[in-house]
Amino acid sequence: MSKQDEPSRNKHEPNKNPAQSSEESGENATRPIHLTQGEINALQKALLYLKFECEENDSLLYAGSPLLNSVLEKVLKVSAFREFAKDFHSRPNAYAETFMRNKLERSYAEEFAPRERTEEQKAEILRCCMFPYPVK
Repeated sequence: MSKQDEPSRNKHEPNKNPAQSSEESGENATRPIHLTQGEINALQKALLYLKFECEENDSLLYAGSPLLNSVLEKVLKVSAFREFAKDFHSRPNAYAETFMRNKLERSYAEEFAPRERTEEQKAEILRCCMFPYPVK
């Protein structure tokens, strides 16, 4: 059998079974996954870096993502350090909030077509971007 005839061995390729329903393959379909504590730590660190250390304004697209916030919430819940993380993230983080507010303001100022946002909308955007920390 030639390499072209071999089935794909890419484990990251989505299942292309045409009989699979959209419910089974849709955005809200759940899949079991097993991660080592090291992988959990790495994923958590990457998400927190993206949210609270990455200077790029484009990172806001991901910083406030409900899907990535859901991943972060799940990772924090299964971590061996969950009690510490729960306590640590239950308190406002002034540094992270200042960083996020500044990044959001830069982003709003750089929009090609500035959008009108109410204070309520801005507060909700900040709240989503600040997860897992509460906003003061």
